[in-house]
Amino acid sequence: MSGLRALASALAAMAVAGLLAGCGIPRDDEPRALDPARAPVGAQPTASSVPEPVGNDRVALYFIRDGLVAPVTRPVPQSTSVEPLLELLFAGPTSTEQAAGTSSLIPASLSVVSVRPQGPTVVVTLGGSEGLVRPQVLAFAQIVATLTPDRATGVRFRLDGADLAVPRSDGSLTDAPVSRADYASLLAAA
Repeated sequence: MSGLRALASALAAMAVAGLLAGCGIPRDDEPRALDPARAPVGAQPTASSVPEPVGNDRVALYFIRDGLVAPVTRPVPQSTSVEPLLELLFAGPTSTEQAAGTSSLIPASLSVVSVRPQGPTVVVTLGGSEGLVRPQVLAFAQIVATLTPDRATGVRFRLDGADLAVPRSDGSLTDAPVSRADYASLLAAA
């Protein structure tokens, strides 16, 4: 009788192992392209999708280097206003900048819907999911550092027609305009 139990236990274990082997991630025979819209939060376009910049003017874009928000001076053809500046920032670092250890935590699924000056503040309306936006304190620090103090003293964020409460470096949330001072501990020394 104990031999039958041992055989039944072995067969049951083999059946469970067979079922588990059929579960999981399907295997592809060849590599396949991933959909950028489904990329993880913070994933940026590949370096080849960001053209190497040219021009006689210079702008400072703030990306991530060594865990801090640090400026990258980039040539541009002409003086760049707020909206084109944000387009450059949201496109991410070039391959040369990536090779130098620069990255971005602005989610690839995030976009700028509009930019509107409001006195010394710039109101940036974002497009994307609030759930993907909210936890990215370094992403907000990148945007604020890029826009201040040269183009604005503060930045207010909006999403889906309402003010967006964004994280500051101290972990608190605010829907008021934020400035460099709100992210001072995250900024690399210049």
